[in-house]
Amino acid sequence: MDLKNVTGDCGIAAAYLSYCGPFGSEYRDAMVQNHWMPVIKEVKIPYTPGFSLTSFLVDATDIRNWNIEGLPTDDFSCCNGVMVTRGSRWPLMIDPQSQANKWIKNLQKGKLQIVNPKIDFMRVMEGAVQFGTPVLMEDVGEELDAAMNPILLKDFIVEGNRKFLKLGDNTVEFNEDFKLYITTRLSNPHYSPEVCVKTMVVNFAVKQKGLEDQLLGTVVRAEEPKLEEEKSKLVISMAKSKMQLKELENQILLSLSSSKGSLIDDIKLIETLQQSKVTSEQVKEQLEISQETEKNIDVARERYRSCAVRASVLYFVLIDLGKVDPMYQFSLEAYVGLFGKSIV
Repeated sequence: MDLKNVTGDCGIAAAYLSYCGPFGSEYRDAMVQNHWMPVIKEVKIPYTPGFSLTSFLVDATDIRNWNIEGLPTDDFSCCNGVMVTRGSRWPLMIDPQSQANKWIKNLQKGKLQIVNPKIDFMRVMEGAVQFGTPVLMEDVGEELDAAMNPILLKDFIVEGNRKFLKLGDNTVEFNEDFKLYITTRLSNPHYSPEVCVKTMVVNFAVKQKGLEDQLLGTVVRAEEPKLEEEKSKLVISMAKSKMQLKELENQILLSLSSSKGSLIDDIKLIETLQQSKVTSEQVKEQLEISQETEKNIDVARERYRSCAVRASVLYFVLIDLGKVDPMYQFSLEAYVGLFGKSIV
């Protein structure tokens, strides 16, 4: 992260989290490139020209772990993952293909409580809020139960260092570990402004470009497993190098703050600074090599792009058959599985 660009990058990230959730990837990119960046440039606020939400707000290792847990590997889905985990409001995910559902269940595996909005769920909510248990509310419609308002609005009653929520007739202490995830299978829901204000609407509906990127990963894993393995190792290596740089910076700041008297006379501090300089240069060299290697890997992956394009187009042709007769229903998960088996 370049600190001189952090002001503009923060502005773009805040706008992205606030407004981009309900839209598809093309519209999101248009808002960033054609609207927000020109405005920031016009008022002469420094920003990163190739701004990326994922690289700005999360580490590459987080993205990798999410992919392992079932989040699709395309950029659109990764940005959705950032909004779900970094947003200040509870996420309401438009998820007709159940990709978000699958990811959340793996993300919170072993401790997740699943509730149905059509069945009495407030008793489960009260316990989850009190004990810090994550909750997944599945298959909601276009309206949310009014009993959820204190949770959605985070309408806390603060007493000292403790927070409480008024849920019905009960006042429950709020545990900071509590998480709420909401999903809907509706492909094109019309949510009222009130619902959009109370939640962060995030669109997980698969579009042709997003599916193309997902299927590209499937093809490369089948045809070039070493390439995918190399990219995975590269992500871990780059994350370790960046962490090492951060630790060096913290070590220097600690040494400077604890130093007494003249800095020139502090032999230990001078040795630490010299060692940090050498290590920092080595780490930066490793990062430059890793970034160049990553570019080469991405170029090699693009050789299989045409196969992914055809498979993506075919899926949406099959989906359109549902407009001819509702009998023609195709699961994305089943299609991706069949596509994987068809690669010889």
